[in-house]
Amino acid sequence: MTAPRAEEAWHREDLRTVRNGPHKSNTYLLRGADAGQCVVIDPGLDREAIEATLAETGWRPHHVLCTHGHFDHVGGAAWLQKSYGIPVLLHPADFKLARMSNFMMAAFKMPQRIELPAFTPLGDDGASHECAGLGFKVHALPGHTAGSVGLMVGDLLFTGDTLYARRTALSQLPGEDHERLRKSLKHLFSWVGDEVRVLPGHGGNATIAEVHQHNTALRQFMAGDA
Repeated sequence: MTAPRAEEAWHREDLRTVRNGPHKSNTYLLRGADAGQCVVIDPGLDREAIEATLAETGWRPHHVLCTHGHFDHVGGAAWLQKSYGIPVLLHPADFKLARMSNFMMAAFKMPQRIELPAFTPLGDDGASHECAGLGFKVHALPGHTAGSVGLMVGDLLFTGDTLYARRTALSQLPGEDHERLRKSLKHLFSWVGDEVRVLPGHGGNATIAEVHQHNTALRQFMAGDA
């Protein structure tokens, strides 16, 4: 029998991942310092799945953090804000992009439409935010979008669509800048430790060491071959 890949075997009791269909984006629920609270990262379009996970864990959302402004990463933020009276943080460079969500969903021939929350500006590179008793540090990673960020807490790095475990997130979406993305990733790799675990916006997770070892598509992109 084939051994499970690292991201399939890895598990933490204080973290839940919700796969949102049909775009299969990842929403993360990270338990706070108070076991009854959690931080929601990148709430997607699958409200029922997120609600079911909250009911299963018994956690109450305390903050929403968004790695970037695409609709499959902010689509569930408004109802969380309305339901729990909590702030939703997004880098201001992506506010305009978030406001284009319904236009983009129509362009993708998606029948649903979303409401947007009242966004609170996420700090610039190096800023810290305390959410549910956890300290998140912002790392600016522009390229996929102008306001894309990595959100680091402990040895976890939530990377949105900037860095995946096994592939790249290249697209022709408005505002994506591949050369800027390369620069952001080169800077990230210059300081981030091999043991840090990447929790991306789609697909499985992996440590930085595993990303370097197994992500062939990313190596080709970083070499300028994509």
